[in-house]
Amino acid sequence: MIFFDIDGTLLDHEEAEKMAAIDFYKAFGQELEYSEAEFGEIWYNLSIKYFEKFLTKELSFQDQRRMRMKDMFGHQLSNEHADSKFKSYLNLYKRNWGPYDDVITCLEQLKQLGHRLGIISNGDYKQQLEKLVSLGIHNFFDCIFTSSEIGVSKPNLIIFQKACKEANVQVHKSYYIGDRLETDALGSKEAGMIGIWLNRKNNATHQDIKVIHNLEELVPILN
Repeated sequence: MIFFDIDGTLLDHEEAEKMAAIDFYKAFGQELEYSEAEFGEIWYNLSIKYFEKFLTKELSFQDQRRMRMKDMFGHQLSNEHADSKFKSYLNLYKRNWGPYDDVITCLEQLKQLGHRLGIISNGDYKQQLEKLVSLGIHNFFDCIFTSSEIGVSKPNLIIFQKACKEANVQVHKSYYIGDRLETDALGSKEAGMIGIWLNRKNNATHQDIKVIHNLEELVPILN
């Protein structure tokens, strides 16, 4: 079975987040003391900081969203106002969701070849499923596993092993493709899977992991 990550692998999360941040600043920048460039960098750092706190269960999914807004606009911001502002950002983020150009062709080829496909993703199940539906690719996947339901997040080997068990496939015969070396490729390999690093950003390779630079390279490897 072939499992995929979502953000940075199937969904161009970085571009969607960047464009949403630009639009959000245009709407609310007058309330901030940052320039547009400063806002983009601060927002990116807050996104990483608080999503990690969600993954380690320090904060709920809702609370990590609120804290991003309170750090940005000030902690005098009520929960209701923080939620309202994040909802505005989320609508802009969703508006910019889109798959990488190589995604649909790759998934179609894999299904035509008879491969079962699945998802293993860090994040909230409802939102990750919404992404797949929005991209029009959810029907390609037999099963979808997220850290919010499994109870642990990548690179913890448990999430990979539980996903394989639930999908009724052998771990050592299952592939995992993701854009993050440590979290995805090495994490899945540690769990016993065949980890493949989808390194879209540069030509770097890794001696212990198979590396591809776009999904067009995946089908020949599997065959």
